[in-house]
Amino acid sequence: MTLAIGSIQYASADHSLGGNGIFMDENNVNLATTKDSKFLIHLQIIVRDGQGQLVSVTESTHGSYIPHKVTDQIFDEFLSEKEIINIDKIRYERGQLVQTAPVQDYTFKKTFEDIQSYWGIEYCMSAANWDEIHGDGHGRTCIPIFQTKTPHVSLGEDDIFTQHWTIFREI
Repeated sequence: MTLAIGSIQYASADHSLGGNGIFMDENNVNLATTKDSKFLIHLQIIVRDGQGQLVSVTESTHGSYIPHKVTDQIFDEFLSEKEIINIDKIRYERGQLVQTAPVQDYTFKKTFEDIQSYWGIEYCMSAANWDEIHGDGHGRTCIPIFQTKTPHVSLGEDDIFTQHWTIFREI
């Protein structure tokens, strides 16, 4: 699911920063695993058919993120219901994002009939802003700020799915 948000001007870091920017090369973003990081990711996917009947539920408790200050800004500005909690004597700020969409509203690489297992929260900007900030070397206007994989989720034509993202940031 794409979380479309406005331009963040300081996101101009790129692969020329020696692995410390958003991009590790011209085609790939610089990602870090949540293992032993300041972020924890939990995603629950609930799929219902067109009549509202439960089809499936799947979860993931791991993932990756872009190790850049833009990730903290996305966490601060676009995840709701912030709360400070303790897990194993470590203090975290918890942010949540719930997105519900019919299968037809989701952008699939091929068709909705494909089995889905990759999920992400993407930072998107207009093509004009992207070219202004990054030039045309990367060829993309959305980057996966947070992403995870779940067991395969089969989707039918009339299905509606809900993504329940819970992301923890150590404070």
